[in-house]
Amino acid sequence: MKVVPKEVIIDTNFLTVPSQFNVDIFSEAERLLEGRLEYVVLTGSLEEIEKKLAQATKVKEKRKFRMAKDLAARCQIVEPDARIARQSVDDQILEYAASVSGVIATNDRELRQRAIRKNIPVIFLRGKKRLSLEGLVL
Repeated sequence: MKVVPKEVIIDTNFLTVPSQFNVDIFSEAERLLEGRLEYVVLTGSLEEIEKKLAQATKVKEKRKFRMAKDLAARCQIVEPDARIARQSVDDQILEYAASVSGVIATNDRELRQRAIRKNIPVIFLRGKKRLSLEGLVL
């Protein structure tokens, strides 16, 4: 039997966690979900990183978004289908996660609450030290 990897859809702000809090989001996610994982970044999130990197004026901010861009390169970049591509990036993440029965990785409180209401599990930073999982992963 072939094991299908669980998709973890990573939000823009979650890619900044390693530079801000020195937490390895990949190994922590693997600790939480125990199994084969495939990390996904939607093109909208990648565009947000590029925009924030271009707008950053402080060295620390530039470093944070440069690191986020490097981490995104370790993920599968997914172009959402045209049906959802016109929506906000948060809506795209929710729609995509629901369509693949994935897990969302975010620190955005509103996105997290919306995901939980839709029964989509969420990985988030707890106590600036480790990741936690909210919701049921099937």
